[in-house]
Amino acid sequence: MTESAASPPVTSDSPHFFGMVWGVLAKPRITFATLRDGRSRAWILMSLVGIILAMLPVIASGPISAQATRQQLEDQFANQPGFASGVDAEQAASFATSPILTTVVPAVLGAFGRIISWLLWSGSLYLLASMVGGRSTFGQLLQVVVWAWLPYALRSIVQAVYITATQTLIANQGLSGFAGMPTPDPSNPFAAELPSAGTAVLYAFLGQIDIYLFWHLALLVIGITAVTKLSRRKSIGLVLIVWAVFMAVRLVGTAVSTSLASGFLGG
Repeated sequence: MTESAASPPVTSDSPHFFGMVWGVLAKPRITFATLRDGRSRAWILMSLVGIILAMLPVIASGPISAQATRQQLEDQFANQPGFASGVDAEQAASFATSPILTTVVPAVLGAFGRIISWLLWSGSLYLLASMVGGRSTFGQLLQVVVWAWLPYALRSIVQAVYITATQTLIANQGLSGFAGMPTPDPSNPFAAELPSAGTAVLYAFLGQIDIYLFWHLALLVIGITAVTKLSRRKSIGLVLIVWAVFMAVRLVGTAVSTSLASGFLGG
């Protein structure tokens, strides 16, 4: 079967925002094909919505994390006689748990990181696709990357609802609970045992593995196949290469930071 025969028909009308959302979820092959010739700007709205949704779990967990940190700091100060004589413990705890530090800054950094991630993914896929004969523009692949992030947008909603409803932080993302990280002592959080570099790397890797990842990668493959006219096998290869490279960079960073932290603390 030729590539043109396998490609779904493309209509001249581009779906609106909600039509694209439903199409990506229900019939992604046909929906992604509209990105090649369509002129819809719905992806811009999706990117804005995606950035907002990416911040939801951070915003939901901010007050809970701040309260837990405040309690830990107050307990730690109380167990160190003489510490409060030079520093107002209450003032120090208030500063460390301010909404700016616990919610606003992490949310803004998360939003900025999401934009950078989309651009890096789009640029990498565009470069690799061009090298193997893909016929697409950077803008088309950027749209694919943004729309293919929809599963993670849904995950953000689920996580935010869970955190808000249970007032409980999500301790282990994905499969990271199987990494065997040291369990911190609630009574003395500052004396928590640091994991080895290998354990930290395994924890970071397993934390990325969940059903949303596979859904996201599948949408990327479908979208790239539709807009570049490459075979599905090539599209799978491109997606896996980019994912593996970015995952390797993340894991190397985790290993280096863990090793440095262990060295500073004499681990």
